[in-house]
Amino acid sequence: MTAIYASRFAQQPALKLGAAVAAALMITFLSFAVMQQLIKATQVARPQVVDIGPVVLFIPPKDTDAQIKPPLPKMPPPQNRDIPKPTIEPVDMTNVGPGPVTLQPPILPRTNGGPMQQVTDRSAAPLVRVEPRYPIDAARDGITGWVRLGFTIDETGSVTDITVLAAEPGAIFNREAIRALRRWKYQPQIVNGTAIKQLNMQVQLDFSLQND
Repeated sequence: MTAIYASRFAQQPALKLGAAVAAALMITFLSFAVMQQLIKATQVARPQVVDIGPVVLFIPPKDTDAQIKPPLPKMPPPQNRDIPKPTIEPVDMTNVGPGPVTLQPPILPRTNGGPMQQVTDRSAAPLVRVEPRYPIDAARDGITGWVRLGFTIDETGSVTDITVLAAEPGAIFNREAIRALRRWKYQPQIVNGTAIKQLNMQVQLDFSLQND
């Protein structure tokens, strides 16, 4: 009995070794088979590469034909226009107050060989008078007219509080008439030796054209 067990124990390592060798051979065989398949796969002809050319993502629009514009016509030569020259008629300085007032030159003191006497009363007298400028549009269109203005002469002889009382035609000559009257200068009115304001003064400025 002992000999049988000893024989079985002696056979077990041999069986294990045989099984290991068989498994190794199987693995080796399979490895060679796989390598053979890989070699065959590399020998298969590759498909031919087809050149599809560049891929166009944007097609620019075609340039249109250049349009040649005809040359502009020449400007006509300038034409000389006869514009009448404005001529300002002298302004009648009479009746420049609420009633018939005559502007007189300044009254100077008089002497009779004795001591000089001081003049205590004096009416307003014009010193500087500026003629109004004729509006260009009115001169070009041959328009004439007049403007009547009311104003005040203050203690320094300056013209203030200018208002348009009447005008013909309306609003064409008003601005130039006011601008001219504002630059007039007077000797102020003197009462009892003191300069005072002179209210409610009036003057009419005429605008007329005369052909030379």
